[in-house]
Amino acid sequence: MKYQQPYGVSDPNAAYTNGNPSTGIMGSIPPAASIEFPQREIVNFITDAGLVPADGDLHQLSRSVQSGHVIYGVDSGAANLLSIALTPPLIAYVDGLFVWVRVAVTNTGPAVLSINGLAGKNIVRRGGTALQAGDLPGSYLALLVYNGPHGNFELYGASFAPATFVPILSANTNLYCNPATGDDALYDGSAAVVSGPHGPFRTIARAMQETFKYGPSVYTMTINLSSGTFNEAVGTPNVIGPTIIIKGNGPTATFVMGANNAHTFSCTNANNMIVRDLCTQTGTGSGPPCNFAASSGGSISTINTASQGATAGYIFEAYGGYVYPGNHTFNAGSSCQEVFAAFFSGFVGLQQGASYNFAGSMNVTAAIAVTSSNGSIAVPVPGAPTFPGAGFVTGQKYFAALNGVINTQGSGASYFPGNQPGVVSSGGQYN
Repeated sequence: MKYQQPYGVSDPNAAYTNGNPSTGIMGSIPPAASIEFPQREIVNFITDAGLVPADGDLHQLSRSVQSGHVIYGVDSGAANLLSIALTPPLIAYVDGLFVWVRVAVTNTGPAVLSINGLAGKNIVRRGGTALQAGDLPGSYLALLVYNGPHGNFELYGASFAPATFVPILSANTNLYCNPATGDDALYDGSAAVVSGPHGPFRTIARAMQETFKYGPSVYTMTINLSSGTFNEAVGTPNVIGPTIIIKGNGPTATFVMGANNAHTFSCTNANNMIVRDLCTQTGTGSGPPCNFAASSGGSISTINTASQGATAGYIFEAYGGYVYPGNHTFNAGSSCQEVFAAFFSGFVGLQQGASYNFAGSMNVTAAIAVTSSNGSIAVPVPGAPTFPGAGFVTGQKYFAALNGVINTQGSGASYFPGNQPGVVSSGGQYN
């Protein structure tokens, strides 16, 4: 559509002037095209956008832009040969043209796009490299932008590396581990008893590897551990996956012994882990190794667990993460620096009605409950947890410093076990 100058004026860019009857000045005469053409242009845009022009809605032009319909096409081609039809039909490819394409068939390699029968143009990744298989997944949308100087379409949303699309669990799922009969290479972890290729993994690490092939979802992955001893530490990777439930055969039957320079159970990077029905121990070395540790927004909850031996660090540690200890037994002869520890905005929330049972001597070298650097420990009331066998514990009851908070909700200075009084210093709080 071009500009329509006033009727009877030869200058194609002439301006319109208003008339003034009081002075006898005649105004410009608008030609019919100046009224008809803009209306038709607007109505055509509304129609091309899939709307029905109506006098009752004076925002249809805006809605047409919002819909994006004129730059959207459904692929009708084959794999690697995409074809769409735009309305109105595209006349030529121009630099900066972008289209949304609903891909019909997942590509298996390099691909081309043709629009309204125009010659097909290569689709490349940003940077000009060829597409990899799976870059254009079927039934999904792809944003393609035409690069005039290079004569191709660039796929936006694909990295320079080969594309990967992380699957998610479609139902609550189980894996199985058995240190005696399992095999990380021969079996797929899908069954507790060997049957052909189906059978348990040998290590928890292999089950974790399988678990984190999946992204986060509403479904859980339960890793079922047989009776026996697992000489390893368990930790989440630096990606978010499904909620993990690690379930043993009971705290007197399943033992996870940890490893040197590692926490026995570690949950990081906003992952969520539930550990239950097993007994833990730690290795030695840097860290120091803890039985259950959550950091970087990770969360660990425990149910019916136990610990034994000399813990190099802490039984339950929240280091910028969240730990929710449930029923737990500290086996006779145990020792640690701290039982409950929260640092750097970490949070330890004792579970309502939990029982922390000391089955025999327990030596704590620092304090039972420790917070610092904005860490906090919370005791639920009503339903404050109990400490059967508290008389077996030697050590300081608590220590709070550097804005660390221990909130017992009025349970008193003697709430935590230990034969030495607690200490508050440097801005710490205990109440």
